[in-house]
Amino acid sequence: MGNHFCKTKPLWGDTATWKTVNRNFGDLIRLHRPKMDRAVALARDVQIRLESIFSLLDDLCVVTCPWCPDHCCLTAKVWMDFKDLLFLHLNGHQIPPAQLLSNLKETCGYWSPNGCMLPRIVRPWVCTWYLCPTQKANLRQKPKSAQDNFNRVLQAIKAGRKEMESEFIRIVS
Repeated sequence: MGNHFCKTKPLWGDTATWKTVNRNFGDLIRLHRPKMDRAVALARDVQIRLESIFSLLDDLCVVTCPWCPDHCCLTAKVWMDFKDLLFLHLNGHQIPPAQLLSNLKETCGYWSPNGCMLPRIVRPWVCTWYLCPTQKANLRQKPKSAQDNFNRVLQAIKAGRKEMESEFIRIVS
């Protein structure tokens, strides 16, 4: 499930670096605010699309996660990436106090026996798009139109995140 190829440690895993990176995102957005309209609009569009699939994801989780013998959240090596943080900053969301992992020997710091402690909108993208085999099987039981819509929305979010990142980099470069 991991979304990164770095084998040594998660990006911005230590607290000081996490705070610096997030302060820098905020500073860059404020500095270039007059030119950020399109980047902000792209981030809002991604948010609207994300929110449109949350009920389906919640339904899938309710019927699988509480009974799962091998929680992916405990074994996956996932952390917030550049696009995740950019999305949060452009939408004005509360930034989590720390990266999900500070090293690859840990489990996600936001996992609890009752599920993720982060609001769905604040979770890394990989935590949204990844479906375990049981969830995929449950999704295949839904009407074909719901499956197709879910897949279309995922592709639109992926494209929107890429475009949001490109626009941001264009502005601040």
